[in-house]
Amino acid sequence: MAIYVYSLLVGYFPNGVDYAQGYRAGILRKLSGSVRYIFTELPGRENIRFYESLGIREEEMLSVHHFFLDRPALGLTVMVQDKLAELKRSLESTDVKYRDSEIQLRKDGMVIAALVFAQEKPEALTMVHFFHQGKLVRTEHYTDHMAYADYYVTAEGERGLYAKRTRRVYCHGNGAVAYEQIFEGERSWYLFPDGGVLTKSELIAEFVKGLQLSRDDTVLIDRFAQLDYVQPLFQEKGQARMVAVMHAGHYFEKGESRYTVNFNQDYNYLFKYSGMLDTIVVSTGQQKEDLEGKLGQYHCGIPRIVVIPAGGADKLRYPDKERKRGSILSVSRIQAHKRIDWIIESVVMAHRTNPDISLDIYGGGNPEHMAAMKGLVEARQAQSYIRFMGHQDVRELYRNYEVFLTASTFETLGLSILEAISSGTAVVGLDAKYGSRLLVHSRENGYLVRFEPASVNEDAEKLIGSMAEKILEIFAQPERLELFHKCSYRIAEGFLMGAIEEKWMELLQ
Repeated sequence: MAIYVYSLLVGYFPNGVDYAQGYRAGILRKLSGSVRYIFTELPGRENIRFYESLGIREEEMLSVHHFFLDRPALGLTVMVQDKLAELKRSLESTDVKYRDSEIQLRKDGMVIAALVFAQEKPEALTMVHFFHQGKLVRTEHYTDHMAYADYYVTAEGERGLYAKRTRRVYCHGNGAVAYEQIFEGERSWYLFPDGGVLTKSELIAEFVKGLQLSRDDTVLIDRFAQLDYVQPLFQEKGQARMVAVMHAGHYFEKGESRYTVNFNQDYNYLFKYSGMLDTIVVSTGQQKEDLEGKLGQYHCGIPRIVVIPAGGADKLRYPDKERKRGSILSVSRIQAHKRIDWIIESVVMAHRTNPDISLDIYGGGNPEHMAAMKGLVEARQAQSYIRFMGHQDVRELYRNYEVFLTASTFETLGLSILEAISSGTAVVGLDAKYGSRLLVHSRENGYLVRFEPASVNEDAEKLIGSMAEKILEIFAQPERLELFHKCSYRIAEGFLMGAIEEKWMELLQ
């Protein structure tokens, strides 16, 4: 049985879907000898490194664009020093300059080539830039051979001259051209040696055909937005089993989402194709109930719907020293819908009464919003007790804090909440569907602040005040807070990876 997972993202900030895929990777590896994670966009080394950090192995990743090469592996095996020696001979360069991440070859005082090596494997080559009279003309990209090359012309834009990519040539291991990609504005076409000209969706259709899917194979679809792969995947799936995993709510009431009322855009296609799915996986029982209701309301096909949490705790983590008194952490993308502003304002308000309270904010995201949140902290003169910690692997850090704070108005499961309670951290958050209600038992391992989605923006000041009150209350009695920590561990026991693994085994086998 082969499992194909769609899809790994390129060009976006990490989000909960990515981390859920990382949680699930070890489980799928146990259940099938062949699991492949699909890049439908051409990945860079930073994308591969990111997914490796989540637990997905490089050899499990499959790129649509590399698939048509005779050597489609993504691993790096071309050595920098070998290529350097070759280029010194062919370019007749003796002036070599070593920089932080590249080696420059110069001639007559100008850079003619730059070899870029991998951060995680400095001896391995990732790309070579070639210049003519100081202008970029070609970039070669390497795996175990020169997999493709980008060609540029110098063009003039609003900000002046720039290198405009016009063509990309993909190559087999022996250097022969496999196919080409021609760029025109935001569009591109793929040209094959036999005269075939394909669009992006047609290329993906050929890729799916090439997988030769059978009834023994399973396709997991983690993203359902209007992406290029959705339609060709359903057209060419053959008899493979199709399983959609819903990582976010499909339907929003007014006020639950800052961006939409009604359907989450990620699931427009899911409702369209629901009758062609074998199974939909959701994270909670309430989500299943709501989904069945909406599919029926809109006269869509209703496949089998099963409940498997999007992630699980690999183990319970206990502090090796006393948790810092009054310590709070927040973990999320720094984006508007995570309401970091409410978190900051509520902590500032609570700190006025209890100066022991401190907040560490973990996560990265939109630079403009990040700057705005840092500006808010400065405006409140709270820099001494509110810190921005950046994007980190926080799994071993929750146990150092007493309280996890979230102001998200919607969490399908809430992987950060799950990570927090598996480290015994108490939680203060909003009484939001779905995961908060599942993982936070009010007055047992934390507090859920009541809010009405439809009036949430109008009542923001009142809501912030209620959050501040709960922050003060949770720290008021250390003995009770210690009981909250113990209860978090008990709740997290029901979400250990072993239980999640059994659910996936039942579904797939």
